[in-house]
Amino acid sequence: MFPSSGIRKLARSEEMFAETHNFVGLAAHVRGPLDTDALADAFDLLLQAHPVLNGHLEQASDGRWEIVLDDLMHPGIEVVELGEGAQEPQPIFDQTAQLVHLRVIIRNGQAQPTVYIHHSLADGHHQFSLVEELFSTYTDLVSTGAARPVQVHPAPEPLEAILASRGVQKKARSGLERLLAAMFVYDLPPSRRTPAEVNPVLPQRVPMDFCTLSVPDTESIITFCRTHKLGLNSVLSAAVLMAEWELRDTPNIPVPYVYPVDLRYLLSPPVSATECTNPVGIATYLAEIHRGTDVVELARDINDTFKKDIAEGVIQQSFLHFSPQYVGNPPGLPDVVMFTDNGIVPPMRTPPNLELTASHGEFYFAVGAGIEIYTSKIFNGELMIEYHSHGPEPANSVAAIEAQLRRIAARQSDHRVG
Repeated sequence: MFPSSGIRKLARSEEMFAETHNFVGLAAHVRGPLDTDALADAFDLLLQAHPVLNGHLEQASDGRWEIVLDDLMHPGIEVVELGEGAQEPQPIFDQTAQLVHLRVIIRNGQAQPTVYIHHSLADGHHQFSLVEELFSTYTDLVSTGAARPVQVHPAPEPLEAILASRGVQKKARSGLERLLAAMFVYDLPPSRRTPAEVNPVLPQRVPMDFCTLSVPDTESIITFCRTHKLGLNSVLSAAVLMAEWELRDTPNIPVPYVYPVDLRYLLSPPVSATECTNPVGIATYLAEIHRGTDVVELARDINDTFKKDIAEGVIQQSFLHFSPQYVGNPPGLPDVVMFTDNGIVPPMRTPPNLELTASHGEFYFAVGAGIEIYTSKIFNGELMIEYHSHGPEPANSVAAIEAQLRRIAARQSDHRVG
C-alpha cells in the first residue's frame, strides 16, 4: 500500500471534465533529432515542478471527484515506433490512474511528442505553458547537460476561488438568455448530436479534420482585421458561423454560438498561466444570418456584443451560473456552434538542430453523444482551423470555412491593390 493524500475536491467548473473523462492533447510536429532520454528527464522535472500533475482522480461516495496524490512514481513517457503505413494505437486514458501523459510517436525516424492533460487540471493556455516549460527544460538538458533548479508550484486553484479572491460575484444574467430566444421557436431538422445508448468505458478520440492557410493569406486576414478595427476572434467567428449557416441550409433559423474567453488579463490582478485550472468565461451570441449578410457586419456585431458583455461583467461570472457541456444539445434549440480561438502561438525554445514546424490538438471523451468543437491558432505564421467532430461530413465544414477565409484574404489583397 502506498499512502495517498487528497489535494482538494474538484470545483463545479471542473466536475464536468471528470464526468466526461475529458483529456486534451497538444502535439508538436518537429523536424530534426529528438533525444527521448533527455525528454524523459525533462518530463520528470516538469512533474517535480508541478506535483499535482502526478495525481489522479478519485470519486467519493457523494459522487464528487477529488484530486489525490500518492507515492507511486509516474510511469514516464511512452515511445511508440511505427513502420511505414502503420496506424497509431489509441492512447489509453484512465483518470483514476493518471492525469498527464507524454507520448512520442516515431515514424520514419521522425518524432512527434504529444502532451495529454486532463481538462479538469488545465485549459489550453495553461497546457501550452506546461509544454513550453517542458521544451525549455529539454533544451537546457540537450544544450548544456543540466537544467535550472526546480521551482515547485502549488496546485492550481479552481475558477471559483480565483473569481472570489477578485471580488467577482454572481449577477442576475448568465449570458445564456441570448440563446433562449431561439428555443422551441423553430421547426428544427434532426440534431446531428443524438447520443448513443451507452458511453464508452474509456475516453475515445474525437475525429478531426483541418485546413491550414498560407503565411500570405494569414497575414492578409490579420491586416483585414486591423483595417476594419476588428479582433481576429470576431472575424474567425463570423467565418465559422457563415459557413455553418450555409451548410445547415435552414436560412430562417439562427445559429447559436458559444465560445470560451480567457479571463487571465480581464481580471484584476491578472491570473498567471498556471495559477488556475480553467480561468475562462463563456460568451454567447445568436447569429441572425441572411443572404446579404457581410462578414464584416457579422464580425462587428459579435465584437460589439462581446465588449458589452465584458463591460457589464456578464462573461466574467458566467461559470457561476452553469457548467456548459461539450456533449448533446439542449432540446428545442438549433445545434450550438462551439469555437475556441487560441490566437497566435508564441515560439518555443528548442535546440539549434530541432525545429517545431506545426502543432495540432486532440480531444478525448468517454461520452456517447456527438462532439463538435472548432478550434483555431496561428503557428509559424500559418492560420490553422481544426474541426473535432463526430458529424458525418466534417471535411465539408472545414472546406466551407476555408472558402470563407480565402475570400476574406482576397478582399484584403484587392483592397491593397486598389
